[in-house]
Amino acid sequence: MPGPVRLALVGCGWISEAHVKGYRDLIERGCDEFVVTACCDLKVESADTRADEIAAFQGSRPEVFGHTDELVAAGVADAADLCVPHYVHHSVAIPLLEGGLHVMVEKPMGLTNKITRKIIEAAERTGRLLAYGENIRRCLTARACEWAINQRRLIGDLRLVTIHSVSHQAFDYDNPAFKWRGVRVLTGGGMILDSGAHFADMIQVLLGEVDEVVCTMDTYDTRTIAGAPVVGDVAADVEDTWHAVITFRSGLQVTWTYSRSLYGEGLTFARYYGSAGTMTDLGFPFHPFQGGGEAVLADGTTLSSEQIQLEYLMSLSDQKKAILFPYGATDGFAIEVWDFVNAIATGRKPEMDGADGLRAKTLSEACYESATAGRPVKFVDVLEGSVEAYQASIDAFWNI
Repeated sequence: MPGPVRLALVGCGWISEAHVKGYRDLIERGCDEFVVTACCDLKVESADTRADEIAAFQGSRPEVFGHTDELVAAGVADAADLCVPHYVHHSVAIPLLEGGLHVMVEKPMGLTNKITRKIIEAAERTGRLLAYGENIRRCLTARACEWAINQRRLIGDLRLVTIHSVSHQAFDYDNPAFKWRGVRVLTGGGMILDSGAHFADMIQVLLGEVDEVVCTMDTYDTRTIAGAPVVGDVAADVEDTWHAVITFRSGLQVTWTYSRSLYGEGLTFARYYGSAGTMTDLGFPFHPFQGGGEAVLADGTTLSSEQIQLEYLMSLSDQKKAILFPYGATDGFAIEVWDFVNAIATGRKPEMDGADGLRAKTLSEACYESATAGRPVKFVDVLEGSVEAYQASIDAFWNI
């Protein structure tokens, strides 16, 4: 593709702020592979705000649109960076693909696996590139810890992984950013699929293919959400508490426990126990190693997050660094944006395409399907669609 990729920011709410910071990081580092030519949101004032922010560092102001139909008709963009709520991922992504734009979709790819497959089919039908906007695996800290565990084998053979986050911290359902997050048909589920989408992807990067999942879950917070999008006043119905045991094909088991509805002192941690030491996640454990990781070895030696990152960077060739950390960027959002536009320009596969996005979210769906069925489920059965009882009512709501 001659010239820079013309990129549209579609959806100018909360998460788009992180994407705009990623644009800025790349442009200020000298990246000229893309130019943001449009900002689109039903709330035109939100699109105006983002356009002003982008103009301040880009030097040119993106055009503002209130609907994707207008954006497509204007012909000002080659690609779209989708930052809309979960429940409109498919209804925005598919028309954009059909309108000739390449599309990157924020996590999760779709509300359900069936809906995700519809997006993938649209990309295949139109010949457009579909990328999955997952930032955590692309952070320097996360890449370094994955290398330390799998290539450096810093803590030996993994024996057990425990992810735990329990507190009493109710969602603020008066905040518009959370109104839709309490409604299953709007978000696809609760934190298993929302913040848990990052965990579901990164844990497979770290540990390989999943074999079986068994999960129980509960909803204790059933407050009425006033004025939720699409559905109006409705009782919250997403899970706020769960316990899952994930068995990988290697035989390794991961326990994943969460609640925001239990009283007492909160406790959050993530530890990866190996035959030669233990790696502790220093950040929020549903975003594995975004905050770095510290290793304590069997002989008592401690390796800091900074030491692990330095060793990792020293292990990379200049060519590999340029691919993993383009223009020296280490922010996951900046890297995913570059990966998207560079894949368009060069015709290569992005680091995560639609199929990768589907596989990532299938782990979350497997938790839901196990809890619904009251039994363990095989990952492959959920991936292939033969187990979908939990997802069926969401698909029915959206006539999928």
